[in-house]
Amino acid sequence: MFGKKLILFATVMAVIWAGEVSAFRNCAAEYSDAWSAATRYTVGELAFDDTTGLASGTETIYNYSNDYPSGAGECHVTYELSGNYVPGVEVFVLAATRSNYSDTCPSELLTVEYPAITLHTFQIEHAEDGTAVFNSGDNGAYLADGFWQPGKAVYKTGEQCSIF
Repeated sequence: MFGKKLILFATVMAVIWAGEVSAFRNCAAEYSDAWSAATRYTVGELAFDDTTGLASGTETIYNYSNDYPSGAGECHVTYELSGNYVPGVEVFVLAATRSNYSDTCPSELLTVEYPAITLHTFQIEHAEDGTAVFNSGDNGAYLADGFWQPGKAVYKTGEQCSIF
């Protein structure tokens, strides 16, 4: 009985303490309380064929902002990916066509951040255990972590905080 009360007390205290912290997702409290803040991450999946060199997939970018008129809000944008894959060096050159977005996305955000068509290049380093690192095919910069298996790859970026 005492153990259950202790767990309940600890849970209530954690909720109260968490309620006092008003940092927006992963932005530091001192910034997100005083400024407009947004966090963003990307999730993608690729399918590819070693024989034909063709690749396709989807990529969805998730945005959370504390700058919506009603307070915090969510906007996500999805791109259809299609293009080429170079086996052996694991390089992808893909056209990304915006195919969908949530109706909560501000039009100025779509216009500025998410063009109707863009280009993606990835170079993927994969390990024997199936883990993978996705780098920019343009400059080699780290983009995301993911998983690789023959004919398929998935990735997710970390959350990034922007203060504006």
